Amino acid sequence: MSSLSDSQVSSTAASIEGASPRRQAGEPWLPEPEELPNTPWYEEKSSNLKLSDVAIIKEKGGTMGKFEVVLPHPDERAHRPPLGFHTFYMNQIDMGLRFPIPRFIVALCHHIKISPSQLAPNSYRFLLALAVLLSYHKIPLIPYVLMQLVQIKRLGPGKFYLSHKWDHSFMSPCVTISK
Repeated sequence: MSSLSDSQVSSTAASIEGASPRRQAGEPWLPEPEELPNTPWYEEKSSNLKLSDVAIIKEKGGTMGKFEVVLPHPDERAHRPPLGFHTFYMNQIDMGLRFPIPRFIVALCHHIKISPSQLAPNSYRFLLALAVLLSYHKIPLIPYVLMQLVQIKRLGPGKFYLSHKWDHSFMSPCVTISK
């Protein structure tokens, strides 16, 4: 079954294969270095979670008993998790974050040098939907391909939003996903 959208996906896939990695390396996607010292990437807020929330986090996050869920102490902050732990937020889990984190998301975050906890909640839902689309069309889920299709916006201190680049016609009709 072939359709107009199949040809749009094929043409986008061809443009990805023909794109120069050098051109991609020069594109800005993070704030300029001179902006960073003036703006801390973290917020000084304490957690409002309760012990009764742990079961909900485990269920929604799909931890399957393989991960330890620990609530932070009142003096601990998201930007300084204890050694061996990572910080995540309930709204990220509500929007599709599951554990273990899909490898392509970890690889993309490593590539753009941010922590998965710095992604805006809708970014998870967008990346998972994009993964379904790319997998259906047998396009590899690797950082180079994702960087051709994803734009990164800084939302505020230490928060980044990932969405599709509008110049790819097969992604233009995508409906914005919101809760």
